[in-house]
Amino acid sequence: MSLIARVLFVVAVTLIASPSFAQDAKPAELEQVFVDALGSTKMLSKGEYKAVRSVMSAYFEKKYDADIRTGFDKDYEEIAKFLKDNPEIRDTLFTALNADDDQFEDALKIFRELYKLGPDKLKAHANLAIAICVVWDNPKAIYDYRQHQRRTRSNLPIDPLTIGWKENYEYLIAHEGELKGVVQNLPWEFLVHMVNNRTPGTERDWAIKNYMKKRAGIGGIYKEIVYDKEMLRTEQKNGGGKGECKLTGNDYTLEGVKKYGGVCAQQADFSARVAKSIAVPAEYVWGEGNSGGLHAWVMWVEIKSITKEKIDFVMASEGRYFGDQFYIGHLTDPKSGRPITDRDMERRLATIGVAPQNARHADLLMRMYPYYMEKKELTPKQQVVFLKKIFEIFPHCEKAWTELAEVAKDGKTIDPPDAVNLANKAFTSFAGYPDFSWTLFDPILTSQKDKTQRGSVFEKAVLKYEVLGRPDLACECRIKWAEYIEDAKDYKKAAEGLAQTISKFPGEGRYVPKVLDKLAEVCANYKDGTKKLAKFYTDFLPRIPKTRGDEVTDYAVKVHEQALAFFKANNMPKEAAQVEAVLTPLKRAKTGKL
Repeated sequence: MSLIARVLFVVAVTLIASPSFAQDAKPAELEQVFVDALGSTKMLSKGEYKAVRSVMSAYFEKKYDADIRTGFDKDYEEIAKFLKDNPEIRDTLFTALNADDDQFEDALKIFRELYKLGPDKLKAHANLAIAICVVWDNPKAIYDYRQHQRRTRSNLPIDPLTIGWKENYEYLIAHEGELKGVVQNLPWEFLVHMVNNRTPGTERDWAIKNYMKKRAGIGGIYKEIVYDKEMLRTEQKNGGGKGECKLTGNDYTLEGVKKYGGVCAQQADFSARVAKSIAVPAEYVWGEGNSGGLHAWVMWVEIKSITKEKIDFVMASEGRYFGDQFYIGHLTDPKSGRPITDRDMERRLATIGVAPQNARHADLLMRMYPYYMEKKELTPKQQVVFLKKIFEIFPHCEKAWTELAEVAKDGKTIDPPDAVNLANKAFTSFAGYPDFSWTLFDPILTSQKDKTQRGSVFEKAVLKYEVLGRPDLACECRIKWAEYIEDAKDYKKAAEGLAQTISKFPGEGRYVPKVLDKLAEVCANYKDGTKKLAKFYTDFLPRIPKTRGDEVTDYAVKVHEQALAFFKANNMPKEAAQVEAVLTPLKRAKTGKL
């Protein structure tokens, strides 16, 4: 930062922090000071994270002065001095709090109580304290395992609702020696997946005693829980919560689950809570398989190394049976309390892990972006210039990409060649997180009217999704690609691409029927298309799995019905008879009628 810019920055922060300004300034004036600071320094350059954080922290301190005073209550002066003397804690706390996710008064009340447990203890465990504040300000954000106890009609020796933020804080600090210092080294963004935990201390003691030596690959303990087949069978017959469970009448504790077993929900609950208890960020995740059944598994953060510049880790899972293709998992965000996917969790932790300071820098700039845009009256093209600067700081900034996609929708702001370049950049930046990049392509490419050019981006994405084993995305993307190729009147090419993707995933009952419908639509538009589709059906139908276990699938029936309708509509009696010969016994087996 240049000397002049540094002086302007200090003036801006000093002005915000002055008592008279705090009393007289309106929110719009506070935001103007931030905008002036942003425009007068190099805060849109890499390496200026702490400068941006200082401005944002001062802004928060003044704009939410009433919330801070209410939260700190009679200890306001003492805690304010503590924070002034410890600016790293103050700035991290005030920028971790976000109006979209957090209840400021409640979070700051928790911080006050943490301070009262010992300022020195708080200083040594600041990230833990901040994680607890941003999680426990919202009761909906806390993982509740009572659902599993109710389902199994077992007992709770200790009510989980008696375990709160204080128990988490004190337990993790008291056992930090046994837990190998992880709590002090991880940033708060990782710790939120550890402290959203109501497991009683006695059960955590049991977990430490029995599983610390298995910390590496901890999620593998999912398989240690013996599967209660009778519970599954009787629940399928009688309904959820009405099964004959080995846990019924026994204690629903970690040790009890290990002793009596359960179904996937208990396996996932056990492994997630054991992991949290031994200071491994982990979550209980559930999803829907390609046969329509629900399932639960565990995901956890497998740490390899931690430095200030990078957290090297992998997001691992156990119990996610890929034969059933659980592409998307669901969980509760421990910060906001809102539903998110496991892909969201993985992507967000990865962005923090790859470059923590750059990720936070970009996020803070994007929080103030709406005010900056309004005050500076930025044109759409100027907005794109701003967002590109964010990408230079941190190319994986989710908020910046989402905003760029919104700006690009008008089809005028971004030049066509640049639109293709940006779409490719999004594809590269989120190569490992295709669920997010997929949402960006279409709006970013709005200005690119050349259907072939647009189609090339989608075709590249389709091929990537196929390699990643993501038929859900591959099928959706292939349909979109086909629409562009169809608009360009190249029906044969569109049909060949659709057929290629279908052929790669013959067992995907959730997605293939939609692509087949599109294939039939395209084939009707070119010479020999009907003949090609007839040949495709003849080759493809034998590859479709007709049963899952002992049961005929709805998918097999549906696709054979599609084929039969096609052959009948196109006067192909021989082919129709062959399909009907397979379909009739399938439907009989499905309905149980001979």
